[in-house]
Amino acid sequence: MRSVYQVAGDSDYDVLLTLVGENETRPVERLLDNRKIDGLILTRTLERDPLIPLLKARKVPFVAIGQPEDDQVLSVDHDQVGGCREMTSLLLMKGMKHIALLGGSMLYTVNQSRLEGFRQAYVKMGQKIDESLLFLELESDDLRTSAVELAVQRGADCILCMDDQVAQLALNTLRQLNLRVPQDIRLASLYDDEALQGCTPQITAVSFDAEQLGRRTAQQLLSLIRHQPVETRTLLGYQVGLRLSTQT
Repeated sequence: MRSVYQVAGDSDYDVLLTLVGENETRPVERLLDNRKIDGLILTRTLERDPLIPLLKARKVPFVAIGQPEDDQVLSVDHDQVGGCREMTSLLLMKGMKHIALLGGSMLYTVNQSRLEGFRQAYVKMGQKIDESLLFLELESDDLRTSAVELAVQRGADCILCMDDQVAQLALNTLRQLNLRVPQDIRLASLYDDEALQGCTPQITAVSFDAEQLGRRTAQQLLSLIRHQPVETRTLLGYQVGLRLSTQT
């Protein structure tokens, strides 16, 4: 958001922030009806996202962060599939044979991309996923805690979390179960933040540059508003940070 504000401000544009529920369109319709915006950034994309057909029908310049189903929609994202594929491949190469994957709503395309990267890694390594260790649609802390406990019961040697919040909760749950990371079980995240780097032990994670993402998205939207050439799909890079939580 900071990068979006900076790029917009440098071009004498103001930024309005509006919160929209998963199946909601009215807040955006109100902005359009009142002619308050010249363009719009969708900060997340959903499966069957109701905002995309609305914005296309109203002919509003917009850019989506993520991987929209409609490949004609302008979008900017990090290479979620590539980053998650590389992370999973590294864990498999380090000898972890029972990886539990914990993630949230699969309505969000970012989670779909991370799951795809996970699956591609197993194909690449010629190994088979233990489907009993896939825990998705974890939309509450109670569900996430139960998933960690079940993963341990089912013999997971590594817990791979789709985001940083799930990873932190998993670390706390493992401590409550008197399990040590990495001695008893490994832990990794498919999204990094400073909190994971400050954990004891530091948690292995895939890092994405959020400021670069915001900057590039805002630049793409401004180009679109000005009728300048733009890329339909922009993929940014990532880094995999191997830390103590997956040490073997």
